[in-house]
Amino acid sequence: MTIEERACSTKLTKNEKKVLEYILQNLERACYMTSNEIAKKLKLGDTSVIRMAKSLGFSGYGEFKKKLALETLEKKYQKIDNHLPFEKITITNSIDLKQIPELVFQNMQNNILKDQNRNKAEKYIETAKKIIGAKRKYIAGFRNTYGIANYLTTVLSHVIPEVTHLNAQNGFEDQAIDMDENDVLILFTLPRYSQSALQVHKIAKEHKCPVIVITNQLTSPVTEGAAYVLVHNVDSLSFANSIVGVTLTVEILVSLISKLAGEKGKKRLEKLDEYMSETGMY
Repeated sequence: MTIEERACSTKLTKNEKKVLEYILQNLERACYMTSNEIAKKLKLGDTSVIRMAKSLGFSGYGEFKKKLALETLEKKYQKIDNHLPFEKITITNSIDLKQIPELVFQNMQNNILKDQNRNKAEKYIETAKKIIGAKRKYIAGFRNTYGIANYLTTVLSHVIPEVTHLNAQNGFEDQAIDMDENDVLILFTLPRYSQSALQVHKIAKEHKCPVIVITNQLTSPVTEGAAYVLVHNVDSLSFANSIVGVTLTVEILVSLISKLAGEKGKKRLEKLDEYMSETGMY
């Protein structure tokens, strides 16, 4: 619930309304002001500012201020439609250096809550079953999603067979051409969308290979015809996408697939550990 939504359902005193109206009309300045500074500006006691925050359900002005700063940043982010890094970096430049760590933490929590509402437990379970039931599991990620795709490939290969990482570095077309309806492609793609992601999606469709898309929105260019789409809020305080939601999805899928792999997965891990113990390569 936003601050304005809270205000609509809360009865405030005259002075509390005066404080809130000033803050909402001067968002970019007010979110960095102390309670004393706002009180002095309005010729009120700082207790009026603190009471306003508590009336809205916050523990104090400090918690209110963090929420206000986060909402202000979200509004700035919404104005940037094309996700160009050099435009997104203006968000970070507008924040006081000392506030960045706390605001990043708050933003991560906000992103996770939004993702939780969009990606229900049943969808994760169905997605995991689709993956483990496939003959071959192809995982693709390019540029800003290369690392997370590579990680998922490595971890899943510890408990299930036939896991392959498709990437532009090694060339993916010669492997992707073997995909068929018995396989599955797990495709990571975030703004700015890679042309390679579009190409591997096209190959999968032509070969009738089911696609699981992990992206930022349902209107992503590779969601058409996908078996499952897991969407994530990637708003961040920097020029880069926030990948906390994507990382959480990977951890959920790994946990589910590990459970579904059962005794076969356990034996595979034991054999893998045996080989790795011989070389000391962990």
